[in-house]
Amino acid sequence: MEWRALPLICACLAPFARPAIAAAPDPAEAAPFRVRLQDPEAAQALRRALRGADERLAQPACREVLSDFVDKTGTSLRARIDAQGVSERAYLRWIVFAEDRNIGPCRTYGAPAATEPGSRVVFICPAAFVRTAGFDPELAEAIVIHEMLHTLGLGENPPSSTEITARVRARCAPPRSARAKN
Repeated sequence: MEWRALPLICACLAPFARPAIAAAPDPAEAAPFRVRLQDPEAAQALRRALRGADERLAQPACREVLSDFVDKTGTSLRARIDAQGVSERAYLRWIVFAEDRNIGPCRTYGAPAATEPGSRVVFICPAAFVRTAGFDPELAEAIVIHEMLHTLGLGENPPSSTEITARVRARCAPPRSARAKN
């Protein structure tokens, strides 16, 4: 074989070669979720929803939801998370999920969860969250992502809570093939 043919052979075989160093998984994306709930049923429902939200955030289409919203200064949530140098999945593990039955949204509106824009603590309303997760697990996952957006600085009214969740559900819907299996 002539040496001049070697580059051509290498170029033809390159698509079939394995990379010498495979991309290592991000250890921050494997960290445990910060669930601080006393109610065991609510903690279990939240962990399921967090795992589902985490799977959704692994999809590029779902991560695009951060480009859809801005904080009160007009900075996109995508820019906010990029400035922190962390993936969406790793950021989800930075959030502390705590139980609080007495915050206003739990008592007044029966909300399943609430937080203040920019706070990394999301309060779970146990009874409402369990009810939501049992009735519509995909909605519970969307609520987790919705609250994650608030921790990045997203306010409400506008956009309304319903609009935020609808956008999350649209962006983070499971692929059609996954929906067909269920």
